[in-house]
Amino acid sequence: MNEQLQFELSPPAPAIEIRRSARRTVSIEVHPDLRVILRAPLRCPESVIHQFLASRREWIARQLSHFQTRAPRPRLEPANTAQRHCRLGLPFELRLLPEAASGLRFHADVLELRGRHARDDAAVGRALLDWYRGEARQLFERLVDQWHGHPRFQRYPRPPLKIRAMRSRWGSLSPRTGMTLNLLLIHAPLAAIEYVVVHELCHLRYSGHGKGFYGLLEAVLPDWRARKKMLEASLS
Repeated sequence: MNEQLQFELSPPAPAIEIRRSARRTVSIEVHPDLRVILRAPLRCPESVIHQFLASRREWIARQLSHFQTRAPRPRLEPANTAQRHCRLGLPFELRLLPEAASGLRFHADVLELRGRHARDDAAVGRALLDWYRGEARQLFERLVDQWHGHPRFQRYPRPPLKIRAMRSRWGSLSPRTGMTLNLLLIHAPLAAIEYVVVHELCHLRYSGHGKGFYGLLEAVLPDWRARKKMLEASLS
């Protein structure tokens, strides 16, 4: 159940999208594409929504300003993935061997694409994307296991993990579908990926980004601000 609400903001933003569901709390999200989404209970009065927005006005404005001045986030698609040879913040050499037997091999900071994987740009793009997905699956699953073992998260079920090439978010967490992480994160340094994993695990306790959420994030990952800057710098 979605609605649109006009709310005066500086810098200005498109109409705020209100998404009502069988939840108990109100939360707000500002996305890199400048969409502002408010999530509210089904029968939450408009007066409560306006009061909540007024209380979060300054935070919304800061987020909008941040995303308006930040460089556009690159998209992870076969066409441009083939031009970005980087894993965990470190560049590697891509070596094409079209005459060799088909296969992939990564060693000593060199990724070899052989045979059918190296015969044209489209094949190279597909092979790279598949390789990144495999690397991401192995690493992200390990990080979710590792950080879910923290005493502040152990009381909650370990969320299942999905990996997608998303355009506007580094990650998300839903009580119904679990955690989703952006495939593009495989290019970022390990410390930056850990920041995203911990951020999403904090949503096991808090659905929104209020004081409780940031208090928990600070307790689990005191240097999260530096890690967030690292993430944005590495993928800008």
